[in-house]
Amino acid sequence: MKKLKVNNFNLTYSTEGEGSDIVLLHGFPSDIFFWEKIKSKLKKNFRVTSIEQRGYPLSKLKNPTIDMFNIDNLSNDVETLIETNGLVKNTILVGHDWGSIVAWAVVSREKVRISKLVSICGGTEFPHSGIYDELDYSGNKHYISSFQDPKNSSKFLTQNLDKFFRSSYRLVKNNITQPDLSLNSLFFKYKKNDLIHNVDIERMVNSFNNDLYQPISWYANINNNIMLSNEWRRVIETPVDFLFGGLDAAVKFNSKMESRLKKSGKNVRIKLISNADHWLPLTHEESVIESITNI
Repeated sequence: MKKLKVNNFNLTYSTEGEGSDIVLLHGFPSDIFFWEKIKSKLKKNFRVTSIEQRGYPLSKLKNPTIDMFNIDNLSNDVETLIETNGLVKNTILVGHDWGSIVAWAVVSREKVRISKLVSICGGTEFPHSGIYDELDYSGNKHYISSFQDPKNSSKFLTQNLDKFFRSSYRLVKNNITQPDLSLNSLFFKYKKNDLIHNVDIERMVNSFNNDLYQPISWYANINNNIMLSNEWRRVIETPVDFLFGGLDAAVKFNSKMESRLKKSGKNVRIKLISNADHWLPLTHEESVIESITNI
């Protein structure tokens, strides 16, 4: 692991292999180790850099405020790393979940040259929080509405981090047409016999150490991000592969998302992995690798 000083904190990253550059961005609630299986295969032919993003355990900020996790700061972290380390050889940027949001922003801001974007189980930008406020799950709010208060959301979820991570990484076998996306249901409903993805839960619990405030603060910036992105958001010409899982309960692909994607980029290829859920890179690494390497 290496560290790069970016303004007021140290950004942790790892670079392995030689060749053209691939930069990997994890989402929520993941970390730098999310990409290990994919990275181990890619590094044979590429120089692969994975990043522990701002606010996550290996890249935590001291005395953070919510605005420190806005999209400009998140993008600047990635751009600074790419520029400082010279990761500029036909750079392919890959993002999962929130990492996809950051990756789209980096490409749109055009401060570093990206040859290709691979966007997985994420999107271009979150809509205004008011959209989520209109949703009701038997009297409970959508988790993104709850995440507008990161302090109390973190306090609630860290009552039992083991259950939180097991709930987050539950294996979805069947399509759920109307999933309950409230905080308690999505992140706190693990049952003893539920299957989970191949994730080291004990390591995750120890790593996050009863603190989700900083990662959740990313969500508390989604309204601010819309205003910030007005300065640089554009239709990108960079080729994009957008991958989504047909069983993904958290990020449902629909006609609105398809329209938004096609309006956001001039060269967007959309690929459905029908039997994959939100954790597609953990279960279908070959599909991800194929999208990354298929120029």
